[in-house]
Amino acid sequence: MKTALLQVEAGSPRQAAEKFFRTLLDRRVVDALIVPREVPSRRMVVPALVTSGDGLSGVNPFAPVAIINAARAVSRLAFQDPGVKVGAVLRPCEIRALVEMAKLQQVTLERVLIIGVDCLGTFEPADYYRLAQEGLDTGAWLAQAAGSGRAALNGTKIRTACTICEAISPSGAHLSLHWVGCDVHRELYIACDDERVNLDALFDGSILVPHELPAARQSLVESLRKERRELGQEMCRDFASRTADINRLLDELAPCLGCHNCREVCPLCVCRECVFDSNLFEHEPSWYLHRAAIRGGLELPADTLLYHLTRMHHMGVSCVGCGQCESGCPSRIPLTLLFRTIGEKLQGLFSYVPGASVDELPPLATYREDELEPR
Repeated sequence: MKTALLQVEAGSPRQAAEKFFRTLLDRRVVDALIVPREVPSRRMVVPALVTSGDGLSGVNPFAPVAIINAARAVSRLAFQDPGVKVGAVLRPCEIRALVEMAKLQQVTLERVLIIGVDCLGTFEPADYYRLAQEGLDTGAWLAQAAGSGRAALNGTKIRTACTICEAISPSGAHLSLHWVGCDVHRELYIACDDERVNLDALFDGSILVPHELPAARQSLVESLRKERRELGQEMCRDFASRTADINRLLDELAPCLGCHNCREVCPLCVCRECVFDSNLFEHEPSWYLHRAAIRGGLELPADTLLYHLTRMHHMGVSCVGCGQCESGCPSRIPLTLLFRTIGEKLQGLFSYVPGASVDELPPLATYREDELEPR
């Protein structure tokens, strides 16, 4: 892997990143770029498809918000060969989701140049919108977060999924943009892990200088990973104790509205037809009355538990922990901890790390005679 220093002029890491992306487009490393960009009001940052440098105004790959898992946006453009080379600026959880989507034949990775970005976490979109209204300076936030590793701001916490995510630095990217543990007013770092991209030839030393990553960066990243790993284990133990039997699990799921929004926002819930949208669950009145008579009462909606158990069965082993399901839930059911707790058990059972390698097929798509033997 080659690393190079991306010099920051006038203390603006966003301008440095914009210059880097502009170079990728101008020199035809990519023909199009999916990148986080501010909306005109500057109160939100959303994935945008850019085909020339003119579209890069307002680009902000460091903004601590993700309204969707951007792997979904990449899939829409590269579900089939788009005929052009597409660059995608993604957070670590989005890269892992993209790899899993490729295994499910939802994206053609051969035409996608993955550009990873360090991530310390994101705020809920509503919180980010409020902070932006209050005058959030993402440059100041970036400098504070880069040096301390702390992403919370003015009492506003990052999403639950982010507080226990250990993937601070992207893996599986062709190019990576590093800022954690760096003096972002002066420097960012680009790492290249793809022999198809020659940094020396590409930039001719115009904006990049060969350089090693700061020594302090690795110690900060490792410290944060350890802290988040321990916090995740503690939170999962607490959640497991709260849901130790079916009745207590039902208590956690009781606020479910049956909107199925968790399914809609999940990057890996990709079935074109879902059984829960079919008429299988459009019961006759006699069905409800019969079951109410048997049980002495029937909670409505009647299929809440079945819905969530089905999602756990389908998604638990491939869940990348992006937390979009919980962010999309209007009742804020703790879906992050539900899938983290279940996912770790399932992924451990099959020795499977979702999103780690496109060559490793999902357990639900394979069969080994010894896979369920005690370990």
